[in-house]
Amino acid sequence: MDTEALKKIAELSKTNKTLGSPTRLAIMILLYLQTKMKFTELQKILNLTPGNLSSNLKKLETEGYIEIIKGFVNLRPATIIKITNEGAQELRTFMKNFKEVLEFLIKEQNSN
Repeated sequence: MDTEALKKIAELSKTNKTLGSPTRLAIMILLYLQTKMKFTELQKILNLTPGNLSSNLKKLETEGYIEIIKGFVNLRPATIIKITNEGAQELRTFMKNFKEVLEFLIKEQNSN
């Protein structure tokens, strides 16, 4: 891999450190596709401990990417995680940048 490719990968990781985490990126993609999910659904799909999921959700909430809503579903307590408009926009921007890096890497690979 040439220096230009490595530089592009490094730049991508710096564009958004919050979404640079694979776990937080996975959470955001799921929420982008579903708009909102129960805490327990996210935990099961991603195979995370409650503490690990909570820690990652807190970081996303602090950035304003998600909203955490405590309430009841079918008379049972539930925590609902909802993506915000800002979070959806940040994810789209991050994925656009990610796509550009991938396209660059593929182009570089094909030229060698």
